[in-house]
Amino acid sequence: MKNIIKGIATFLIVGMFIGCSSGDNSYDGENGLLSGITDTTSLDTSINEIYTQIILEDVKSALAQSQTLLKRIQTLNANSSVDNLLQAQIEFKKLVLAYKRVEVVYVAGYNSDKMRDIAEFYLENFIKGSKSQDIGGDLDRVFSGEASLIANSLKGITALEYTLFGDNENISTVVTKMKGIRLTSALIMIDKISGHLLEIQDYYEKTSTFASDGEASLSALLNVLSQQSYNLRELRIGDAAGLTVKYQGDPSATRLEYYKSLHSLESIEEILKTLKTVMDIGLTDIAALGNTSSEAEAISSAIEDALNIANSYPSTLESSLSNSRTTELYETTRIIQNNITALINGLNFTQDIIDADG
Repeated sequence: MKNIIKGIATFLIVGMFIGCSSGDNSYDGENGLLSGITDTTSLDTSINEIYTQIILEDVKSALAQSQTLLKRIQTLNANSSVDNLLQAQIEFKKLVLAYKRVEVVYVAGYNSDKMRDIAEFYLENFIKGSKSQDIGGDLDRVFSGEASLIANSLKGITALEYTLFGDNENISTVVTKMKGIRLTSALIMIDKISGHLLEIQDYYEKTSTFASDGEASLSALLNVLSQQSYNLRELRIGDAAGLTVKYQGDPSATRLEYYKSLHSLESIEEILKTLKTVMDIGLTDIAALGNTSSEAEAISSAIEDALNIANSYPSTLESSLSNSRTTELYETTRIIQNNITALINGLNFTQDIIDADG
């Protein structure tokens, strides 16, 4: 089935798909969807497991990690040493990976403009940020006292990466710069990041109806996974490797998400692992309820293939960007997205237009 799905990829990568009705489907009477799932009790159980074991737990983990990093930066602020900077860099990597898990299943922004803004404009500046913006240059002006730390893009994870790592500089070079405004800015950034993660946790715990909305929640989750798989393929791999139309034949490691800290490959792996967890904990069971197990199996198989490719890199993605592995990884993530689309169609949900503006 995997090869069949792959063979019809040209149909599946279209931005919008409308689910078709089937004689076995029943109108749910609430949201107008012709659902292929009739066992709503099992659906609700699986949705709740995804919510409690992945969505909520991952944001709690990211929040805790941001608070740990805050303490490390406070220590660095008190004593700007190589060892303290190294410890802050280690904790930064843990935060990045924790946030990738939050981002993959970020259903909070699906129906809430405010929560969408938190993820797209406040926490990071990679997917939604202007690719032409010189964050490093802007921050250098802040650190020298020539500008103020006002812009949201200068207070998120992308900005904190530059603050702690420089422009892919060795640690002894960066530590000589860790003083005054730069240290104060790092504290402001991590405090803002931690605050936004707390907002996300509060939203999930106090406002979100995801755990109780059944089919509507499943539709949101599937569309978020579709968008995230697109982002993974095109923005996190393809643009940097020169495999997309926009950058065809022009690879550049500077387009990777974490090229300053060299954590781009690990972040890709974390996204893939989270997708795998979603499949294992609930989505494979949900697919079975709607007679779409073959699509789910194809997704899981492609995820395993992509993880194996990622694990085979001899070093960082930044240093191996033109390796044939990267093209293989790009094409394998295409299979993931295509089959998520096939799963959406198989369950007779409507897929949103993918936001491909970057």
